[in-house]
Amino acid sequence: MRQILDTEEHVQIPPMMYSDPFYRITYLIKEEIRKYKWIEGEKGRKLSWEEARREWTEAHRQKFEQFLIDTLSVAAAKDEAARADEQPAEEQGAPRGPVGRLSQLPRQAGG
Repeated sequence: MRQILDTEEHVQIPPMMYSDPFYRITYLIKEEIRKYKWIEGEKGRKLSWEEARREWTEAHRQKFEQFLIDTLSVAAAKDEAARADEQPAEEQGAPRGPVGRLSQLPRQAGG
């Protein structure tokens, strides 16, 4: 997954990886870095991909990861509440972990 963030260009991956939660999070991070680079460009700063990635990582990554966790927690809670209403009591299991919640992210095809 690391090579995906090493370049601004599209990185070819096997099609089965598109459903991998870690790929999807990496893709979301890459999109945020692209937005950051564009915003800084609008301000008149010409950043290379490496500079934009480093600056975004230092300034925003921790908050963005917390946002993802919070968002996924809320979505997972709503999903589990809906499933609990639909399932009989004997079929209800333990809450799904974070990897299960990550699989609920919207799928992105291509690059």
